[in-house]
Amino acid sequence: MLHLLTQHDESRIASPQGQTKNLPMSGAPMAGKGDVSHNVPVCLDASKPIATQKARRSNIWTRHLLMFAVCTLATLSNNTVSRAEPSQTPDEWTSPVDQFLPTPTSLFDSPISTISHSDASVELHPSIPADDTGTTAVSTKATTPLSSTPLAMPAMPQSLSTDLRSDRFWLVNTRHLTCNTCRMNLNQPNFHIYRLDRCGRRLPSGLDDYLGSMDTTRPRIIYIHGNRRDAPTAIKQGLFVYRQLVRHRSSDQPIDWVIWSWPSEADSLFLSDVREKAQRTNAQGLYLAWLLREHVVRSQPSGLIGFSFGGRVVSGGLHALAGGTLGRRTIGEPPITGANIDVGLLAPAVDSTWLSSNGYHRFATQNMNRMVMLYNHRDIALKYFKFVAGNSKAKALGHVGPRYLAPRYDGTPLPVRARDCAQTVGNHHSEKRYYERTCYAGREMASLIDSVMRVD
Repeated sequence: MLHLLTQHDESRIASPQGQTKNLPMSGAPMAGKGDVSHNVPVCLDASKPIATQKARRSNIWTRHLLMFAVCTLATLSNNTVSRAEPSQTPDEWTSPVDQFLPTPTSLFDSPISTISHSDASVELHPSIPADDTGTTAVSTKATTPLSSTPLAMPAMPQSLSTDLRSDRFWLVNTRHLTCNTCRMNLNQPNFHIYRLDRCGRRLPSGLDDYLGSMDTTRPRIIYIHGNRRDAPTAIKQGLFVYRQLVRHRSSDQPIDWVIWSWPSEADSLFLSDVREKAQRTNAQGLYLAWLLREHVVRSQPSGLIGFSFGGRVVSGGLHALAGGTLGRRTIGEPPITGANIDVGLLAPAVDSTWLSSNGYHRFATQNMNRMVMLYNHRDIALKYFKFVAGNSKAKALGHVGPRYLAPRYDGTPLPVRARDCAQTVGNHHSEKRYYERTCYAGREMASLIDSVMRVD
């Protein structure tokens, strides 16, 4: 690299008048001239024209700048070459190949032979119609034979197996109907009926669809919730109970799951609210009896599950179906007995004497096939049932368990499976605790699905 030596005293040059003049150092431009100095001494000759001297000086600066740039680039190039490392790329990566690289066998263990693109042909099937996108179905036929080892069929996921059971969900809503038994329309009740998906979303339907879809090969289970449940909560609770049952059912028998939604939302203080709902169960029992009659006429296998006041609606509906009165009203149709309906009751808020031969719901057992009852002698709500009944001696069936039961329509005793769940449920009046604890409510109620299809 060229190195220019500069002396400080050489930066002072004489002017034509014999005066000295300081030139800029370190490449600073001269004022007003636009010239660049690289500390090279330049003397002005007064005997030559100024223009000639300026041209000569400009050529000198240009040559020096070019030499400086060339030397700088050469130095940088040498440094780069000296730091370069040898290539680490394997020779086989850069060497030309005449064939495809083999597929690593550790990545794919399928017994099917690998087929190159040149060995496969595409065969169109004119008999297969085009799909919705206008694309014709095609298949690839390999000329290279595949492995003759059959592939094992993977196991069906449990979730898919559950979906293939094709259970159907219904909602029967009576919240808009009157609960005054004297003003009820029992000729053609205006039920609001919907289909439900598994998430509880309602789909339009009606009574004709409900009745027309009945199937003698699949049971239809009606679930009736308890008190202080609004419409969304009733659907949510009904689907919760359904999921508990299907976990324990012994077969893939498809069912129709019906949620009976009645006006039980909280309206007032607890005691007055409970008494009001107790009165509403009479009207709900009559509505249920009307619908059960349609079940029996169409030979629809049916089951009933009720919690708390829902159990009261269940027993009242079966009683009215057999010709009994509720709130001084009947359904106005010929009595039906021997319907052989399986019943499941959880903590029923029913007087313990009502299902006896002289009880208020005495005809209910004439339409029962069997009964499963889960009760709790520590239930704090049912403990004070006497205040709801207005009788100091009244006791709830869900508090003391079955004691007095009338016979079935043929005079035989009603088969009953009862269990006191006080040890696991405690003093709570909670439906979920019966299913989530070791009372095995899901297993007991799931037994109704199979027994509905047979008569004991």
